[in-house]
Amino acid sequence: MTDTTQQLALGGQKIVDDLRVLLRDSEEMLRLAANVPGEGVNALRDRLGTHVETLQSTLGDAQRNVHRRYREAAVGTEHYVRHNPWRSLALAAGTGLLLGVLVAR
Repeated sequence: MTDTTQQLALGGQKIVDDLRVLLRDSEEMLRLAANVPGEGVNALRDRLGTHVETLQSTLGDAQRNVHRRYREAAVGTEHYVRHNPWRSLALAAGTGLLLGVLVAR
């Protein structure tokens, strides 16, 4: 996997993880607000409920987007390797040699 592919996968996963945390916190606030009486709290509960639904939708969209982009990057990498096998082999060997020299120091 190339550095770009790894960065794409890690960046997308970070967004999904952040959305999960935000969704969990919003659901907890909604649960806590359910026990508080009052007219202003009803409006807050409604807004939080809408917020949670929006976050769930956004999280699903983000997950689908991350998976799609990851698949596209993997297919692109495979396509490149299949059409440039010697170049890919030379690149891998050169990277291995460079890492070996750096580790040996």
